[in-house]
Amino acid sequence: MIVRMANTISPNGYIARLNGEEDWLSSANWFDFLKEAKEFDNFVMGRETYELVMRLYKDHNFDSVDVKYKVIVTRQDFKAPSNYQVVHSPQEAVEFLEGEGLEKIFLVGGGKLNAEFAKAGLINEISLTIEPYMIGEGRQVLASGNYEFPLELKKTEELSGGRVRLVYKVKSGKNWGGL
Repeated sequence: MIVRMANTISPNGYIARLNGEEDWLSSANWFDFLKEAKEFDNFVMGRETYELVMRLYKDHNFDSVDVKYKVIVTRQDFKAPSNYQVVHSPQEAVEFLEGEGLEKIFLVGGGKLNAEFAKAGLINEISLTIEPYMIGEGRQVLASGNYEFPLELKKTEELSGGRVRLVYKVKSGKNWGGL
């Protein structure tokens, strides 16, 4: 099973402003997300990310993404639309998608969910698209937590608008479970 954590970040590691807004991101990132989600035929996000995107983006949000599996991870009792699957842990998300016969998971969580996957040792690829826009404070790509893992650079890619994508393999190492 491959779990790829994929996020667009500022050069200093933020995925959004403190209030969750992503108004500094170019629209090209949305189209990249749509393409990658289609390749995986799934994406996994946290409830906060789901609610924020649905509130902020009326025309281009998760409802308009054409994939078979849309998974929301939350510890709360949360009622999602019928075309979404709600699970209560990173492990449950992986088990659900594995049970559906998928071999690759597209994790597009916020920093909290990304950190939960990291703490559980469930991430084995990281794709970071660096947007050439600096913000002074915001939400981190990985929230603070008890995890650490070595990375091996697999690929660099120059994208439109001065963006750069770095793809890393998570190497086996100290305190790392991996899949």
